[in-house]
Order: sequence, then C-alpha cells, then structure tokens
Amino acid sequence: MARDPHSPLPTHPDPPHAPATAPTENPALLSQRTALILFMALCAGIGIGVLTFLAKRSYPEAVIAGVLPAGACAMGLHNVVG
Repeated sequence: MARDPHSPLPTHPDPPHAPATAPTENPALLSQRTALILFMALCAGIGIGVLTFLAKRSYPEAVIAGVLPAGACAMGLHNVVG
C-alpha cells in the first residue's frame, strides 16, 4: 500500500529493528595504547638489565636494575603517551 504523497508524515516512525545476531567478537584484552606502553617499558627494562649484567656479571643486580626502571618507564609513558 503506497502512502499518499500529500498526507503528513507519521509522528512516531517505526522503531529500528534489532540486529538478527549478536556480535560474537570478544573485546581485546589490552588496548593498543596499553600494549605499546608495556612493550616499550619491557624493552627498556631488558636493555638496562643486559647492560648491567655485562658490566657487573651478577644476575640479581641485573634483574633489579631492569625491573625497577621498567616500572618507572611504564608510569612515565602512561603520562606521556596520550
């Protein structure tokens, strides 16, 4: 049935139809920003740890020297990367 072109439009249009299927895609575990910050902090920590190990030949000192700056780098990059 065709609508008369001179008649007014209905005041309440039909509601939009719901999609037939719900999206099945799972959300990402980490955002791209978070992954980038963690990757850069990890690279900095590994680099500092390797350089410390080459200088002192001590695994515990290298681990401590790598972990602490990696955490500080992650916090600093969180403020910088926007």
